[in-house]
Amino acid sequence: MTMTHTLRGLTLAASFWLLIPAAQGAPVTFSSKALCVEGVAAPLEVEVAETQVQRNRGLMQRERLAEDAGMLFLFEGNARERAMWMKNTLIPLDMLFIDGGGKIVRIEQRTVPHSLRAIRSGEPAIAVLELNAGTTSRLAIEPGDRVIHPAFD
Repeated sequence: MTMTHTLRGLTLAASFWLLIPAAQGAPVTFSSKALCVEGVAAPLEVEVAETQVQRNRGLMQRERLAEDAGMLFLFEGNARERAMWMKNTLIPLDMLFIDGGGKIVRIEQRTVPHSLRAIRSGEPAIAVLELNAGTTSRLAIEPGDRVIHPAFD
């Protein structure tokens, strides 16, 4: 075995071990940012899931979410139909699917915790905003409203 083969093997092994903590429930950190929805007086404080590790973790295993808080999932690439599920999510949520211009294209209200049902955007989207169940009704957020955040044109 050459030195190159040994180094490749060590690199692959190290890469594999780096993935294990995220899979076993190690803490995943998110940045937070204020997000506004046109027509809603107060901003929402959202955590941003922009890496694959962050998107995979999302709001899973959380027992509560502050009233005007949420998580914004940002996806790379072009807008396309998106699907989310509630596996390992303990709290009911409202899911807002958002296109590249920041327009809310669909809202799924009051999702069911632990459900394996795919919740689809139905239209091309580049982001999903998850809020506490009932938030969209309470704040009168509807499809067609615009989300103001640096991720959108």
